[in-house]
Amino acid sequence: MAPLATSTIGYPRIGGNREIKGVIERYWKKQASQEELLSVANEVQAQAWKDQAGAGVNLVAADGTLYDQMLDTIYMLGIIPKRFQGKAGLDLLFSMARGAEGATALDMSKFMDTNYHYEVPELEPGWTCKPDFSHILDKVLRCQATIGKEKAVPMIMGPVSFVCLAKSLDGQPVAQSVAKLLPAYRELLKQLQGMGVPEVQVHEPYLATTQAEALQKECSQAFQELAAEGVPLNLVVAYDDVGETYPWLVQLPVAVVSLDFLGVPGAAIPNRTLELIAHHGFPAGKVLGAGVIDGRSVWADSGVAPALISALVSLGVAPGSIRVQSSVSLQHLPIDLNKETKIPADLRPRLAFAQQKLGEIIRVAQAPLPAQGTAAAGTPAAAQLVQSVREQHCAKDTGLSVNVDQLNRSEPYTQRRAKQIQLRPFPTTSIGSFPQTPEIRRLRLQNKKGLLSDADYAKMIAGHIGFAIGLQEAMDIDVLVHGEPERTDMVEYFGQELNGMIFTEAGWVQSYGSRYVRPPIICGDVSFVKPITVDEFAIAQSMTSRPVKGMLTGPVTILNWSFPRVDITRKSQAFQLALALRQEVSSLENAGCRVVQVDEPALREGLPLKANRWDGYLSWAVDAFRVTCTTAKPETQVVTHLCYSDFQDIMGAIDRMDADVLTIENSRSDDEMVRALANAKYGRDVGPGVYDVHSPVVPTVAFIKDKIRSFVSTGILGGDTKLIWVNPDCGLKTRGWAETIPSLRNMVQAAREMREELHGKDAVAECKAMAAKPGVVGGVRATSPGRVCQPVCSCCL
Repeated sequence: MAPLATSTIGYPRIGGNREIKGVIERYWKKQASQEELLSVANEVQAQAWKDQAGAGVNLVAADGTLYDQMLDTIYMLGIIPKRFQGKAGLDLLFSMARGAEGATALDMSKFMDTNYHYEVPELEPGWTCKPDFSHILDKVLRCQATIGKEKAVPMIMGPVSFVCLAKSLDGQPVAQSVAKLLPAYRELLKQLQGMGVPEVQVHEPYLATTQAEALQKECSQAFQELAAEGVPLNLVVAYDDVGETYPWLVQLPVAVVSLDFLGVPGAAIPNRTLELIAHHGFPAGKVLGAGVIDGRSVWADSGVAPALISALVSLGVAPGSIRVQSSVSLQHLPIDLNKETKIPADLRPRLAFAQQKLGEIIRVAQAPLPAQGTAAAGTPAAAQLVQSVREQHCAKDTGLSVNVDQLNRSEPYTQRRAKQIQLRPFPTTSIGSFPQTPEIRRLRLQNKKGLLSDADYAKMIAGHIGFAIGLQEAMDIDVLVHGEPERTDMVEYFGQELNGMIFTEAGWVQSYGSRYVRPPIICGDVSFVKPITVDEFAIAQSMTSRPVKGMLTGPVTILNWSFPRVDITRKSQAFQLALALRQEVSSLENAGCRVVQVDEPALREGLPLKANRWDGYLSWAVDAFRVTCTTAKPETQVVTHLCYSDFQDIMGAIDRMDADVLTIENSRSDDEMVRALANAKYGRDVGPGVYDVHSPVVPTVAFIKDKIRSFVSTGILGGDTKLIWVNPDCGLKTRGWAETIPSLRNMVQAAREMREELHGKDAVAECKAMAAKPGVVGGVRATSPGRVCQPVCSCCL
């Protein structure tokens, strides 16, 4: 029997040596021309297409982007927010992504339930399409020239997902917005058909969500119109099974339906795609893109993929109608395992990165198949077949549990808050990291290569910590951070120090734009080895009498931003991480730390796409955070940070986290989260971000003051300005000092002026009373004996 057909639905876009990051950041610094930028990007894309075709894949998705595929779609459709009018070309593209003077960047949000961030489209009142297809047509032409017309397949974001993932500012229903897009989509399909493409992949990831169940009419109308252009369509729905939409989704007028058969690695509830086909069957005359190779996991296939393909054939799906492919785009994986030299020999055969996944696709396509139709869809035999595959390959729960004492602080917030640090109105802080300068990266590389001893490296890192502390004191920031010069990445850093986790040398994965991370690999039971962050905290705290935050990454974020095990559930792994990090919190407390920040920016992104699975996930995810933090004494202030997701629908979970201070991304989202917290009567300290750390634009004092006023106007915390913190959106590691220093200076000045504006004489009296306390000078504690700090406001001068 001939091998099954194969295809790809996306591939890493960053280059084997991170070429895109290098050239794009040089371009932003005006060190590379537009011609050089596009030349490097074209070379990277061509190499990716060659790798896929060279592996033997029949149909290759013409993937590739300078920043983000959703941003490319916004640009292609010409749906440009008015604040960016007057810009064009790459200036327009990057202004929307990063912001420009007088124009806030597009909002960023997590893509489905992954650690990839996309630029959120804005459908302003009166928006129209002014399409420009030149970029996608050029990419398809280059792909055809590289691997041949018969292999090159355009891939586009579908109109339904585009609208549903957009920020609707015009209040129009989905059907009306989709209808406005269809003429542009039809024109694009017409031009692609004229180029002789074999088909067009239309990616509709939103159809894997619960909300998609109500979109049958919108989808039917959209695909009826798109199919009228005559080019074969491949409807790609990844990131989960399609649930209750399956019966009508597979009947849409498309030639190919590509489905995810695997879902989230380590999920307790199995993906239901095989079950849906076993119950409903698969329509004759269509091709099934079977996503049986795990595009989210670095673990090599352990027999799941052939078992799924065999089950499909047994259910009556004709082998000639099956294509083997990855469950999701391979963009979520590192490129090549062969670049790794330090992975243990016994572990290496069990791993597969993007290039190795291509080999898996080919091997599964060539594997022998059972007789067709031995368990007809809808029969008890079909249900038994599904159950057999599930039992063999689903993640197991280890039964690891925690006791009640590990889930609760010893005192409620209302009692413990008075025992914690007390600060002036609008206390200021930063989220954690400071710029990772070329000098810091050079020191780290020299130490890694053995050119700089550990002792000398530690001394130099201490110097950078001292610089960060001195700078913050000079600026009059209230709660300081050590700046994290020793850390490469907030998850990788911890993965290197815990048992049960390994890290890669070149396992880079795109998080957003030019921001790449190297996710650790959880390969065994996770446990605490020794204190991880205490030395750096102690150095920083010895340099100041102001409180310095201990900085940890939370268990759920480490889990979601790592490659987890697939043999045990994510819940089991989260509790292992929590119990390990719990010991780190105790270590920091024993070292004198009074403010511990445990960041959980990935809490929301791990939320299942099906609403009926939310409670189960949030239960163990929040419990894992609480287990980490509940060892803290009442006097210790626990801070957490959430960013770049919509949290309005999980307010109960956020409240149950029981953090003393909640800091959040806010600057791109127009105070949506602040209003949601106010409406939910959230009652603990809140620090909404006052400026966008992902933009090179330095915010003015007036801009930040307007932000602070807007927080107060929402009524959050009853306007208690001692509980409303002033901080940036996120860490500052991606910024330079030339941007960081004036931005923080303006932030502190804005907080100072807002104290005077809102408190007047009361603020004067409070500042003077505080200044009279022992060990306090000018409204804040002296940093060292006899040293005078800046006063808190002009009344103390």
